[in-house]
Parts: sequence; structure tokens; C-alpha cells
Amino acid sequence: MTAWTDLASGLAALQWAQPLALLLLPLAALPLLSARHARQSEAMPAPQLLHPDLHGLLQSPPPHRKPRLPPVLRALALLAFVLALAQPQREGAWIAAAPEGRDIVVLLDTSLTMSLHDLTWAGKPASRLAVAQRVFADFARARQGDRFALVAFGSHAATLLPPTFDARAAGQMAGLLAVGQLGPDTALGDAIALGLRQVRSELNLSRKRRAAPSFLDPLGGRAGRSPAQGAAHAILILYTDGGVSNTGSISPADAVALARHMGVRIYTVEVGATPDPGRPYTVPAYAGPQPDLRLIAEATGGRFYFAASAGAQQAAVRDIGALNPRLHPPPTRRAVQTLFLWPLLAGAALWLLAMWAEGIAPRSRK
Repeated sequence: MTAWTDLASGLAALQWAQPLALLLLPLAALPLLSARHARQSEAMPAPQLLHPDLHGLLQSPPPHRKPRLPPVLRALALLAFVLALAQPQREGAWIAAAPEGRDIVVLLDTSLTMSLHDLTWAGKPASRLAVAQRVFADFARARQGDRFALVAFGSHAATLLPPTFDARAAGQMAGLLAVGQLGPDTALGDAIALGLRQVRSELNLSRKRRAAPSFLDPLGGRAGRSPAQGAAHAILILYTDGGVSNTGSISPADAVALARHMGVRIYTVEVGATPDPGRPYTVPAYAGPQPDLRLIAEATGGRFYFAASAGAQQAAVRDIGALNPRLHPPPTRRAVQTLFLWPLLAGAALWLLAMWAEGIAPRSRK
């Protein structure tokens, strides 16, 4: 019973890539019908000719009937060919989906205080901005497959590089920044809002691509993560030497509220000489208390890092990378084991066997 159960379950698991080919199964009966018609023709009485010159033919033995095995073999061969044409297959193991990169938006402070040479790089004094640029370039090169956007800010915030998979270009563009390029002050809220705008722009583009019909999918559906999932997979990394925003049109509190609404985590890396105290502050430019670097990270689900050296900055970005590895979505496809070769070989073998049986039949009559 176990063998029959296994056989039944195996047959039930079979799938057919071309099931319409099974409509050709009746063709397998053609050799049997042809052989039956030939036997009926042989069974009919032959006319008796009484001409004297045909007397010898009338005394000849009756012809032998054709063997019945070749038609049966040909019918089985045609049956196997039809099954091979239907392409039987069996599902295998799940295929692991390719890992997906993350959207990483880096915010680099270019205010005047970033020009202080209180850090070292390769044994030589370096400014805070120079170390941040080199650390980011190394981090981007190590994150192949992620998409980077770069926002620089001082008194104003500007998009230096829109989201791109070219990690080398991201590092090179960061190296072009100069202290004071965007003004001497710190528009922290504007920088966060502009970074979130890069994420939102990518989500809108994903919506348009998903809504646009294509030849592959006329309904417009496309594989991949949804816009809501895309926002949750994006992070912001903020490099600055202080958590106080003293200018800008958007307050840090409003920008953080928007990040929380979008589900985007913000990781803050302070490159100053004194760690952030971790308390809100007030400035005349905004109404109400504003969050500092610690509170920004805590409010969005990120993490605050105090990096008073180049090694501390490298450790911070390594930890951020470990907390945000490449995404491994669940598999959606299974491996397919094609089985059409077996019925094809069986059909060829049966057809050759039928030809061999027909060939030895005349010799056996001698």
C-alpha cells in the first residue's frame, strides 16, 4: 500500500506546462485502428479465379497474418510522445530571492564649525568634514547594492546627489563639498526634510511605475516592495558637529514628526569634541522646544553616536550597517524539475522496438 500511495501522490504532484497537448491523446489509437482494419481486410474471402494458368497460384499457401505487437508498440510510443509534448514537470525547493538594497540618505553638515582640525586621518591632522567625507566614501563602497542620496546643509540645505546605485559616485560627490559652501549656520530641520523628500520622491516614482501598464503585465502590477515598505526600508544618516539648529524654514521638531510618520529611521553621528547632552533646546527661529541629536534618533527609532575620532566614526557606520543589512525578501518562486525527457526517450525506444519487431517477422516465416 505504501508504494501505491507514494505513486499516487507523485502522480498528483505532476504539473503540465502545456496541458492542451493532452487533447492529442486519441491519436495514440491510430496504429491499433489501422491494424484492425488490415486484419478485417485479410479476413474477407478472396475471389476464385479458374483460369488454367492460375492453377499454381490457387494452390499456394495462404499469406501469414501480420504480428499484432508492432501496432501496440506504436500506440504506446505515440502516447509517450503526447505526454512529452505536454511537458510534465514537478515543483522543487523554493528559490531564494535576491537580496534587496536599502535607500540610504546621508546628510552632511558643511557649517563653519566643521572646519576645525581636531581629528586625524592616516596620522595627519584633518578637519571634521574631511574625515566625515572619507568615512562615508568607504562606507558607500562597502555597501554595494544600496542606493545612496547625498544632502549637504549649512544655512541652506541642497541635494548634492539624488538616489543612485553608483556608490563610487556618491563618495566622489561627497569629496567635492567644502566648509561654508552653503552658509555658516545650521539648518538642521531643512536638511532632514530634504532628505525625507528624496525618499518620498522615490516612493512616488515607484507608484507611477507600478501603475503604468507594461507588455509584461498589462494590469500594471509589478513585483517588488510596496511604497509603504519602501519608506520603512529607508534610513537617514546625519553627520554634524552639534545638534542645535539656528536657521531654516522647517523646524527640527516638524521634520522629525514627518520622519516618524513616514517610518524612516534617523541615525545621528556627532563629530564634535563634546557629546550631545541629550535634551531639547529652544531658539527664537522656532516656536517650542526642538529635539537635539539624541532625541532625533530616539524619536525615529534610530541611534545616536558620539564620534570624537576617525576610528569612532568608522565604528559608528559599521554599526549602522550591521543594524540595517541588505533585505532578504521571502521566496516567491519554486524550482521546476522538467520530466519531458523520460516519456520522449520511452516513446523513441518503443517506436524502434516496433520497427525491429516488424523486421524480424518476415524472417520468422521462412
